[in-house]
Amino acid sequence: MQSPKGDPTYIKNKEKYFMDIAKAVGVASTHPKAPGGCVIVRDREIVGDGRSIYTDSKVEIDCLTYAIACASKNGTPLTGAVVYTTRYPFSASIFQCYLMGIRKIVILAHQWEPFYKDEFRRAARLARELCMAIEPLFETEDERFGVSKAEVKVPDAELYTDNPNHPDEYDPQSTDEINDETTTV
Repeated sequence: MQSPKGDPTYIKNKEKYFMDIAKAVGVASTHPKAPGGCVIVRDREIVGDGRSIYTDSKVEIDCLTYAIACASKNGTPLTGAVVYTTRYPFSASIFQCYLMGIRKIVILAHQWEPFYKDEFRRAARLARELCMAIEPLFETEDERFGVSKAEVKVPDAELYTDNPNHPDEYDPQSTDEINDETTTV
């Protein structure tokens, strides 16, 4: 899609753009087994970001909870925002999103962490009950739906020209040569 004329803030592929930023935030995660990053976006502007934290006292903080806390600390309203996260959120994070007015979560599609599978299923069930959308974002496109890159060979160059609308010798060269029903001779 081309950018709208006169809109300097337009982002061509915003899902990929914001997910790349979430991945960059996730690099600073202190969780040893399941690092994650998250950004909260409203009107093409990042209003909160967070990373997964695992403390020495074995307390685990989800990246989405961290991002909501950062946005709330600044007093930023999150109604109508979209969350981009590299990790599937916990059910408590889903409920926090619901309370803050967030109705859409875009998740980087990858294998679930086996230890958290039951928790993630509870989170998905809660999101369905609260009418929230959880959408996966795949890093690579599915090759089955791609465009064929095979070279197309033209059988006869005389039959197929570069521009099919280009006038040739059979087209009328002047208005006197046009014979249609509206012209009187």
